[in-house]
Amino acid sequence: MAVTFAIIGAGLGLMAMLRIQEAKEFSQPHQVQTDGGTNYVVQLTEAAVGKTMTGCVLILYLRLENPNSFDVTLGRNSFILVGHDTDQYLPSTMGTQAELIRIPANGVLDREMLSFTVPEDTFAGSVALRAGQNCSFLVKNQKPFGVRLRDGEFRSFRRRSW
Repeated sequence: MAVTFAIIGAGLGLMAMLRIQEAKEFSQPHQVQTDGGTNYVVQLTEAAVGKTMTGCVLILYLRLENPNSFDVTLGRNSFILVGHDTDQYLPSTMGTQAELIRIPANGVLDREMLSFTVPEDTFAGSVALRAGQNCSFLVKNQKPFGVRLRDGEFRSFRRRSW
């Protein structure tokens, strides 16, 4: 009986360690350089997928850090979502989503939101975010998102497997 509990405990501990590692990989900071040579840091903190009457929405929450002694202004369209089929999607600039993102000198934006309207089959494989010209990182792994969401329903994730 004690051996059974030890095996179960070890299995649960291993699963917990793997989930923690996956969450760390998801939120790993990425150094980005603009075309003009300005550096900034992008860190994915959360992803939310939802269904609306007009289609699917993917909302990404980013932490943006400016290590420079001057403000950095980024076009929201410098962040491009790339689906598993290599289709590319620009973030919405409607409603509360301004076209420009301003990061203050030596400052941080803790919860900048990017909202993408995408076809439902976008989640059939991996999804990546391209920041600037040379930085790309996974938002979602290869495993298809098999949950059928109802209109108005959203699910949040802090790891790549959803």
